[in-house]
Amino acid sequence: MVRALEELKTNYTRVREQFLLHVAMKKEFNDLKARYNTLREWLSFYDAQSCNLSVNGRLACRGKLYLFSSDKLNWTSSRDVCVSKGADLVTITSQSEQDFLVSKIKVTHWIGLSDLDTEGRWVWVNNQTLTETGLQFWFTGGPKEPDNWRVQDPSGDNCASLGDGNGNFQSWFDASCKTVKKFICEKKY
Repeated sequence: MVRALEELKTNYTRVREQFLLHVAMKKEFNDLKARYNTLREWLSFYDAQSCNLSVNGRLACRGKLYLFSSDKLNWTSSRDVCVSKGADLVTITSQSEQDFLVSKIKVTHWIGLSDLDTEGRWVWVNNQTLTETGLQFWFTGGPKEPDNWRVQDPSGDNCASLGDGNGNFQSWFDASCKTVKKFICEKKY
């Protein structure tokens, strides 16, 4: 009986040490995971800032080529120009891409998002809806966007732009597709 008690105490001590080691390793793992995620965020920001200018005047970044127009066109003509270059209006797929694009503009630009087919159902030029992408950067600092304002154009605001005329470049705004703006084309490479 004494021997069994001693064996039980030894086993208990060994299991307790292993448990404490497991708890410590789990804490260290969670700390490392948090540091990894922070570093990954920093690197993604750094990558977005260090994209390279390609030979044909497009900006290469994370598997995409971007062309920032110098001309101002309506949304449909902007898209036509992009398509003629083997690209399309930009589709924003992440916070880091949004941040990168915002860092490159000083005036409002058309993006590849509209609700031309069905009012309130915003669809990217690649046919993905905002519901599918789960990503939205609509302006919320005043009258919330999209607001489908009809004063300038009775058909409403059916096309989206990055930024507005007041310098709010980090947000999306709906506007009349007939308005002329600069635009951003994108092509995957």
